[in-house]
Amino acid sequence: MRLGVGARLGVVGTFAMATSLVAQPVTSDSIAQRVDQKLTELAEGGFAGTVLVAKSDEVLLVKGYGHADRMAEVPFTEETVSTIGSITKQFTGAAILKLHEDGLLEPDDPLSRFFPRAPADKAPITLHQLLTHTAGFPGGLGPDEAWIGKDEYVDKAFAAKLRFEPGRGHHYSNTGYSILAAVIEQLSGTSYESFLRSSFFEPLGMTRTGYVMPDWSDATVAVGYRKDAVYGRVIEKQQALGHDSFSWHLVGNGGIHSTVGDLHRWIVALRGGQVLSQKSLDLLFAPHADEGGGDSFYGYGWVRFDLPSGETMIGHNGGNGYFFADVNLFPDRGDLHYAILVNDPRSEAASNWVRRLILQHP
Repeated sequence: MRLGVGARLGVVGTFAMATSLVAQPVTSDSIAQRVDQKLTELAEGGFAGTVLVAKSDEVLLVKGYGHADRMAEVPFTEETVSTIGSITKQFTGAAILKLHEDGLLEPDDPLSRFFPRAPADKAPITLHQLLTHTAGFPGGLGPDEAWIGKDEYVDKAFAAKLRFEPGRGHHYSNTGYSILAAVIEQLSGTSYESFLRSSFFEPLGMTRTGYVMPDWSDATVAVGYRKDAVYGRVIEKQQALGHDSFSWHLVGNGGIHSTVGDLHRWIVALRGGQVLSQKSLDLLFAPHADEGGGDSFYGYGWVRFDLPSGETMIGHNGGNGYFFADVNLFPDRGDLHYAILVNDPRSEAASNWVRRLILQHP
């Protein structure tokens, strides 16, 4: 799930990131101090989460607030692991472009190239249309907590009625991104998570990012809440399904877990050209599809926002009604960016505050 604009605004190789997560000293009027003061105030009213604010590779603030696990009274810290929801889609977008750079696909390739069994109405749908939510697939095919395997999922997607003729509309679709994950598995000869791990996560030192492959045994994994209702942990919900991987209701479109530090490493490496070529980055961040309001445009797993100030913001969020995550970067401000993870929808507003304080700062 990704919140709409109204809610939001009202080739790696062996490269290893060495970005330090030790926050730099801040002055009394700095962005970092303003953000910390506001989040500390919000924490007194129940805000719980962790935030990182950085300018390019310089970390200005990284700090946790409130409890990641209320019952055990475990605090949020910069090392807390939480689900990032639909931010997962930017990894799928990058993976498709990595395979493009390797000469294995073209963004305009139709589904019929990868799935000869695709029915007539789905066969001409392109990877580009899947990436930009212009294919016409429904938003989803079932609840995250229901088990479904890849082949069954793809068959179910092919049987679904399209909302519109491909290329003639825009409708946010988790379904499309799970189909992209199936394409990634077919071309890479490995699982979606394994491809991300070997191509991106391990080379970048993102040791706390993934579905099931990271070692979570010594990690604090956040528990999700909705006011007083306890959701639990996404990882445990998926493990309860009795399989070694996540349900395909999530694969490729959501459900990955991470930390604010790992998300920072990802942004710095991506923007620095250590993940993809500049040509691929242009495709990744391009305003391919108007989301409907004329001020937000979907790229390949990222959204480009035209702000009232005339500046650009590039970001994506994700959530399931219990957890929420948001990543935004400001290319007009020296790649100033922030990542925030929270475990209660009441805490989502904290991201709006971080953004306001960043944009208010000269």
